[in-house]
Amino acid sequence: MRTTQVLLNKIDLSFDVIVRPVPNANLDVVFIATLVDLTRVEERLLGPLTHLPMKRVRDVTIWLDNTLRLSNIKRVPDVDEAVHALLDNEAVLCLPSEYIIVGVQGLNRRSPQEPSTDVAIRGPRDGFTESIDTNVSLLRIRIKDPKLTFDKFVIGERTRTTVLLAYIRDLASPDIVHEATNRLRQVKIDGLLENGVLEQWIEDNHWSPYPQLQATERPDKTAAALLEGRIAFIADGTPFVLLAPSVLISFFQTTDDYSQRWWSGTALRLVRIIAFFVSIFVPSLYIAFTMYNPELIPLKMVLQLASTREGIPLPIVMEALVMEIMVELVREAGNRMPQQMGQSYTIVGGLVIGDIAVQAGIVSPIMVVAVGLTALGAFAIPNYEAALVTRMIRFPMLLATSLFGIIGTLGFALILLAHLSTLKSFGVPYLTPFGQMAVQDLKDTLVRPPVQLTNSRTATYLSIRSWFGRARYRARRN
Repeated sequence: MRTTQVLLNKIDLSFDVIVRPVPNANLDVVFIATLVDLTRVEERLLGPLTHLPMKRVRDVTIWLDNTLRLSNIKRVPDVDEAVHALLDNEAVLCLPSEYIIVGVQGLNRRSPQEPSTDVAIRGPRDGFTESIDTNVSLLRIRIKDPKLTFDKFVIGERTRTTVLLAYIRDLASPDIVHEATNRLRQVKIDGLLENGVLEQWIEDNHWSPYPQLQATERPDKTAAALLEGRIAFIADGTPFVLLAPSVLISFFQTTDDYSQRWWSGTALRLVRIIAFFVSIFVPSLYIAFTMYNPELIPLKMVLQLASTREGIPLPIVMEALVMEIMVELVREAGNRMPQQMGQSYTIVGGLVIGDIAVQAGIVSPIMVVAVGLTALGAFAIPNYEAALVTRMIRFPMLLATSLFGIIGTLGFALILLAHLSTLKSFGVPYLTPFGQMAVQDLKDTLVRPPVQLTNSRTATYLSIRSWFGRARYRARRN
């Protein structure tokens, strides 16, 4: 059949490309055996077509629908669209003058499991998978709203990866949805295998170390973000979903904040924020106080610190850098080892190396304490990307402190604050809602108030919508 030959000319023949002619129906069935459910193809496609010969009918699609009794049957005249459907786990019926696409997907995917990178003490135990259909179903189960919208995009010239833009139409800001749509259409790439690449394409500032989108494996967190008026990017083949806009305070909020009583959620959130500052400033402040400004420390503590450093051959700055690099090596080695061994290696390796370094007189005990507090502070940050950036920022801050003392620490902190003040996520200021300094906007930031005092959308993202409103007002006035 001519249409069959045209289709096969568009795709390189391989062992799994199957062509099954159906003489009685005057058509050919083409499918890729490694992508479809062979039992479904035999029982629900080839069987009915073989035993029910096609008669003269006006509409082939209606006849096939009555014959196959499948819900996903689509007629396409374009051979390129038929090729894309064939590579997208579907079967193609080649008729004399057109193609019929029949959905017979059968690729086995893992079932939803508890996320390993985004753990909640009290919350659902299911997580996103590599199947985009499964991920959409996990969201629709939680949000039974007819206005929940999934806009489909195909990204990648060769991989043709499906990417969905999810949002609730009457909650999400039209400006953010429009901006997200434009950015997805501008992505030009050969292959999209993980949405980390997509994140780098669509973020506002490519040079900033801070993440401007929030990655999560939790369907409940994604559903909560959609109810707040945010948008989500769901890519096929990855269990991570990207949430936008993402401001700085959102990286310290977890599911446990809202599943527990308000005072417990507030205390845990404050602990994470304190851990953020501890992870950044403790090594630098230790160097600044001991090297440049020992008069700021009580005399007894100065004498104790001096006694612990007796016999240490390395300067304080080199001592701190060596210990920080050692901690990062142990952490990275633990991440790359098998899961059963990684945690044990990280704990035992850190204890053994730290103890041996102290006994050998390479580092002082107080430096081990400072580096340990820094590592614990980074571990307490719930978002992996934000914790990684916090760990990396310590090194340039250590260098600035070693050169200029506490002035270098404060100067670097001011530069970092200035950068965060200019950073945006899909046009939303990164320090929202602290820039507005309105009491209503600060309701669910540092403190998680009782649920009776909040509505379904947090004040942070209500302030985002109000920020867009003020921006449009200024644009009209100018």
